Amino acid sequence: MKLRLVYPFALTILCAVVLLGNKNGRASEAKAGNTGAPGDEALPNGNPITCISCHTASPIASTMTVSVLDSAGNAVTQYIPGYQYTAKVTITATAGSPQGYGFQMIALKDNGNTDLDGFSDPGNQTVNNYKIATIPNGRTYAEHDNVSTPNVFNVKWKAPAAGTGNITFYAAGNAVNKNGQNSGDGATVTSLKLTESLGTSTQNPDAERIVMRLWPNPVASVAWLSFVLPAPGEYRLTAHDLSGRLVWQTTRYLSAGEQALEIPAADWSPGVYFTGISGAGISANGKLVKR
Repeated sequence: MKLRLVYPFALTILCAVVLLGNKNGRASEAKAGNTGAPGDEALPNGNPITCISCHTASPIASTMTVSVLDSAGNAVTQYIPGYQYTAKVTITATAGSPQGYGFQMIALKDNGNTDLDGFSDPGNQTVNNYKIATIPNGRTYAEHDNVSTPNVFNVKWKAPAAGTGNITFYAAGNAVNKNGQNSGDGATVTSLKLTESLGTSTQNPDAERIVMRLWPNPVASVAWLSFVLPAPGEYRLTAHDLSGRLVWQTTRYLSAGEQALEIPAADWSPGVYFTGISGAGISANGKLVKR
């Protein structure tokens, strides 16, 4: 029985000690990660220590979302290696009247839960209301800079190199009453998984083999896809957006040799698309930007 009481007691002490550090960010002041991600701070029994551990959910309650946006502001479910995105954190009050908001977020590679360290510091926290902080174990977090009046944080994030595979964003947030204590606030946690986009890994040798080209790129209305086929056959041509949604397809019987086909892109929304050709032992992809 005494052993069971150790964890709640330790958590109570922890909340009391680090309370003041939360105002300026947990990684910045307490040198701790509390997003609930694998490898973040946890109790001896393995339960993660997050904002929820110390901040009660009454009378304020909140929900939280993380979405990754491309340069056109579209939410994506896949990332293009090396591209710049915005990781948008939104904390929404579902009860009570919060006086401010805070968050902490990290992005990890699923294989081994290693830190991707892709967040960038805008250098102007007054405008962007967040900062980047690295803790002693080397993990780097994006988090609030003091208590934020806006409930949205737009964090600049660069996608990792090709071959990284699936990644996950882990985030914890809090809607606070600014009473100087950890009572009456509404804390929450969330996560978001992204997959590496098709045709962006190193395993796309057919694109080079068939001399695949897309032009004009960026495209306004009509693009051309050209390639040199080693054999005749039935080929399927497709275009997907960053979330993997099919926006165009056609199936045609094509002869061996050089080919050039029209891609009607006038009705597509601005953004990045993956155009692919498959058939007769060929599978190749290329990136096409719609302006």
